[in-house]
Amino acid sequence: MSELQTLKCYLNQLPATLLKILNVEPPSGVIPEAVQQLVDLYQGVERISINLIDNLGLFEITYMKPSFLITNSEVMLLLSTRNPYTLGVLHQLIYGGFEREPNGFHLLRYLNDNKKTSCFIGRKKDIARYDGGTNSIPKDSDMSTWVQSAQVINTHDFSWMHYLDFENLHKKQQQLKQRTPEDLIEKLINRTDKWILSNYKQLRKNSLMIIIGDHGRSKLDLEYSGKIAQWREASVPIAIFIRK
Repeated sequence: MSELQTLKCYLNQLPATLLKILNVEPPSGVIPEAVQQLVDLYQGVERISINLIDNLGLFEITYMKPSFLITNSEVMLLLSTRNPYTLGVLHQLIYGGFEREPNGFHLLRYLNDNKKTSCFIGRKKDIARYDGGTNSIPKDSDMSTWVQSAQVINTHDFSWMHYLDFENLHKKQQQLKQRTPEDLIEKLINRTDKWILSNYKQLRKNSLMIIIGDHGRSKLDLEYSGKIAQWREASVPIAIFIRK
């Protein structure tokens, strides 16, 4: 991680950044400005594939060290936001802030209006809330999301997969009194890391893979203690950039 380029920005700067990387001019004065350093770095990208992973942040990356992400990351953004949890992150990515559709802005619809195809794969409830009528495919598990991802990452200019199994699996494990939440998070992150490696191998050249991590649906009381607990408490959402 020592050689990884690390930048800081506001989470709500990502929509304009994604648009400009795809050579689409963001609406003036509606959403926060792009991170120009990233726009300059990723000129010539033809498609973007986003993997949003719940319960993945700076702490999990540095402590659990998922192999593919650690080995291949080029840039890691530390994302500043007053709401690092799943719905807050989705809202800021889609609308560029906490206001719903400011001046009509909706990231996926704006891409479509500018002749860029998009596909959003995730849970039905999240799709109903955030796809804005754009192309979306509801899936009820991370496995089915990953399987579907292989069919869209090279056929759309912008593909978005949301991995969020942790909460449902955690509830089941609690009922069965199996595994600690810490073990489950590590298992799911390492599993998803392997899936993302598979997607990366399938991606065509001139593609940009972005892995975004948030704090999950709600705050969790985990069993870490001492310095490790302090590190996790200070963790922030991240975005990892990997060019193919």
